[in-house]
Amino acid sequence: MFAQRSADAFGAHKTVSPTFSRRSIVTESRLRPGRQGVQRIYRLTQEKAMIGEYEYLESIGVPRAQALQVMSRASTAFEAEMAKKGLDPKAMKFGAEEMCEVVDFLKLRGVDEKGVGALVIRHPAVLSYSVKERLEPLFEYMEAQFDRNAAMFVEDIERRPSLLGLDADENVRKMVDYLLASGKTKEEVMEYLLRSL
Repeated sequence: MFAQRSADAFGAHKTVSPTFSRRSIVTESRLRPGRQGVQRIYRLTQEKAMIGEYEYLESIGVPRAQALQVMSRASTAFEAEMAKKGLDPKAMKFGAEEMCEVVDFLKLRGVDEKGVGALVIRHPAVLSYSVKERLEPLFEYMEAQFDRNAAMFVEDIERRPSLLGLDADENVRKMVDYLLASGKTKEEVMEYLLRSL
């Protein structure tokens, strides 16, 4: 039938293989998707692999509508941290286990369930920070330097989550020492950090 219409439409007699049909073309194109199809399949595979991370973010209070944005920013910050250390970010894994370690640390320090989600939404990069190398030293330094207990510092970071982005050894200590040397009191320095960062 296909061969007959082909001959009528063009006025010439062409023979078309009876095994060649439109259905086989469609099937073949589905089997060999091309670059866009491969990208779509890769993206879907990656999204399926990330379902556990999105569910974890929802469990700590991040709304589903914001989970993708939070995960994207946290992943970017993780890659930057690894590159800064001279490690290959692609070789390192960032997922729910790493996020869980940070969330457990924040809860241990006094951030409540509701506060963790709000903190993560406002400063997603916190999920990518190392507890031992970055968060513990920061909490210890701030609590010791400013005579603040854990509850007071938790109030400070809930007010200004970007404080968690500071590194105790690289930048906080230098800023605080400079401001104290210039005649500021500890209360003024803390207020400056809360206002400006």
